[in-house]
Amino acid sequence: MTKTAVKINKALAKRAEAAAAKEGYSSVEEFIEHAVEKELARVEEGEGKDEVMRKLKGLGYLE
Repeated sequence: MTKTAVKINKALAKRAEAAAAKEGYSSVEEFIEHAVEKELARVEEGEGKDEVMRKLKGLGYLE
């Protein structure tokens, strides 16, 4: 797997480092990857729900 660099402000980086250590992640990178994956899943799930709601409204099942 290839990696890419992402720049974040120092205050956020320090918070991420502290959270990673507190939660037992092996690195801040692992913590940030996990956090981004969780947020992407939440966003993608929401998009799926919106599409289902739109289709149900179109079919007349919802107002």
